[in-house]
Amino acid sequence: MELTRTLYDFSKMAKDYDKWYETAEGKMHDQQQKELVLKCLSQVSPGERLLDIGCGTGHWSGIFSSLGFEVKGIDISPEMIEVAQSHHYPGCRFEIADVCHLPYANNLFEVVAGVTALEFIPDVKAAIAEMFRCVKPKGKVVIGTLDKEASLNKQRIFQKEEPYISARLFSGQEFSELLLPYGKVNIHLSGQQQEGKIYRKPTFWQEREEYLWGRQDNALIVAEVQL
Repeated sequence: MELTRTLYDFSKMAKDYDKWYETAEGKMHDQQQKELVLKCLSQVSPGERLLDIGCGTGHWSGIFSSLGFEVKGIDISPEMIEVAQSHHYPGCRFEIADVCHLPYANNLFEVVAGVTALEFIPDVKAAIAEMFRCVKPKGKVVIGTLDKEASLNKQRIFQKEEPYISARLFSGQEFSELLLPYGKVNIHLSGQQQEGKIYRKPTFWQEREEYLWGRQDNALIVAEVQL
């Protein structure tokens, strides 16, 4: 089966991708994103399996394994997988695979996660369906995606920065609606959490303040669905 093409080819930046995490900006955003994602994964039992879709260079796979998960990281890019394997993260195994056609049995993983991956997949609904197919009953799906309404991402798109202009970004409400068929959706933003079935859109005054001053939180939305 031919692998699904992504909206942006990350293979060409695989060797240099992790350098961003060494910059001041990269460290800041990485710390903010970790705080959001790790809120969803506070309790881990020994031997629990986590599937990291769109794992790239394995940055998040390494973080997940440090929590105690046995991690399977998949990515469509051979170059990214090669870099991920070179890190030799304990408890991680990496392979080339297509999130729209995952080569795993139903209900196999306690957690299926993906951070900044879905926005680069053409058939988002197919990818989400596969993620939920592979998670166990009473398991959890955790997805981080770039926030369309964050001023930083608006600026990146206005300046025509790649890979952002190639991506399909979502608002909190749009992302909630994609996940609603699978269960209760909790949306996490820096400094706040929206619980329940639908993300509550910011008020006029919140949007006005963000327009004037820029959103002060992170440019990532993290959605959590507990089955």
